[in-house]
Amino acid sequence: MSSDRFFVAQISDTHVRADDGGAAAAALRRAMAQAADYRVDAMLFTGDLVNDARADEYAALADALADPPAPLYLMPGNHDDRDLLRAAFPTHAYLPRQGALSYTIEHLPLRVVMLDQTVPGEVHGDITPAQAAWLDETLAAAPERPTMVALHHPPFATHDRLFDTIGLHNSEAFAVIIARHRQVLRVICGHHHRFAVGQAGHAPVIIAPSTSWTYGLAMREGQEIAPKTGEEPGWVLHAWTAKAGLASHFIGL
Repeated sequence: MSSDRFFVAQISDTHVRADDGGAAAAALRRAMAQAADYRVDAMLFTGDLVNDARADEYAALADALADPPAPLYLMPGNHDDRDLLRAAFPTHAYLPRQGALSYTIEHLPLRVVMLDQTVPGEVHGDITPAQAAWLDETLAAAPERPTMVALHHPPFATHDRLFDTIGLHNSEAFAVIIARHRQVLRVICGHHHRFAVGQAGHAPVIIAPSTSWTYGLAMREGQEIAPKTGEEPGWVLHAWTAKAGLASHFIGL
């Protein structure tokens, strides 16, 4: 790692396909090349890794991720299939072998809690009582360690007419848990295909853009729902030191 600084690449909503001529996979490779230029120490993927939850798409994803510039950690989004994801990455021992793909990364300078709150077969996410209990207990286990929490769906209202209807159910429960654990410095997520900032409890929340395409906003009646825009796709670089804390930067492709 670079002196006392710790660099995390957050890559989200890659939507790798097998029928797009390799465009999404090429965009992912560009993001990884940029992450290599920044000499990142870890790479966190916050869901929607593939587009249609198909085995051939996961094969294309695995091929694109075959030579990462840093250790990478995957989590599903609403376009993913947990079992196919596990099968495509059999050497990723951090992935639980059954059930939700929630886990912690303990050996990094910044503790990372990856919360899988996807609902199989649905577009929205949910904080179930079981997930809430797991998150609360996991955070309580290391109250002195600076921590980042990752999930797919934004845990706050974006005020977009589409994405707030397909967002995270019971987000209030998530915010209450985060507020109890002051060591949480940042919450990161994806889903919305655009860079945005919100809050859960005391912690800032960063939505990473998609590497494949960006959605505009529909915040007023009559505005087009989920228009694809000319805004730049990209990813987010998080930089942390024990003294200065976290800074998060949008990196365009």
